[in-house]
Amino acid sequence: MSKSEYALWTEKYHITSLLVNPLGRLGLYGTLNLIQETAWMHAERLGFGMQDMEKEGLYWVLTRQTLHMKEWPRFGQNIKVQTWLRPPEGAFVTREFAILNENDKEIGLCATSWLALDRQSKKILPAQNLRDWDHLTYERSSGLTPEKIPVAGEYEKLAKYRVRNSDLDINQHVNNTKYAQWILDAIPYEYHKSLLLKSYSVNFLAETHLGDKVQIDRSLQSPDVHNNSQGTTNYKGTRVGDDKVLFTATLEWEKRS
Repeated sequence: MSKSEYALWTEKYHITSLLVNPLGRLGLYGTLNLIQETAWMHAERLGFGMQDMEKEGLYWVLTRQTLHMKEWPRFGQNIKVQTWLRPPEGAFVTREFAILNENDKEIGLCATSWLALDRQSKKILPAQNLRDWDHLTYERSSGLTPEKIPVAGEYEKLAKYRVRNSDLDINQHVNNTKYAQWILDAIPYEYHKSLLLKSYSVNFLAETHLGDKVQIDRSLQSPDVHNNSQGTTNYKGTRVGDDKVLFTATLEWEKRS
């Protein structure tokens, strides 16, 4: 089979007790992990998974991500996660996703931006020169664009975390899903019960390593959840040692009916 037959990749998942949150649904953290797994499997099939990139002295870096959900699956349900690549634009490769319920109804969309870096020099490489993309991309658009999330403004401190062994991925960096988990853990539990998450966007600005202490802050310009039926809340993560901003994120929410 030619690789073009794998341009659209589908993974099937059963929502087990290991994936659901305290509300009995597949939440943000679980969803991001399934998205990551689907991307990993597709990249392996297309020939630029981790081992293939290592042989070339390269590695992929996730720079931005945006996820929009219409519905969060419940415990016991089955879902499909589809992924495909868009033609590179400059140095960036866009990987998109669709999440389907057991009736093949689309319940979520996600778009991610990636860069290929040289392992030694950390130099960004022109993505269009890495592969023959005509045989790898799929002509579909999610309609989502991972946008730049501003850092400016006043923030309040919510929590601090030290990077643990369990936070690391196979590249010895903090796994991208952990940033969302840190934000979720910093949000008071009463909000998890009263608010419904509609979308999540994140910009990854710097690498985070074992032993780093990370402070999670909430923007003071974000709407008061007590007095608004919907809104967006901005967050940032800063390394305590040098005040380096590691990531920015936005959560869009509405009050549960």
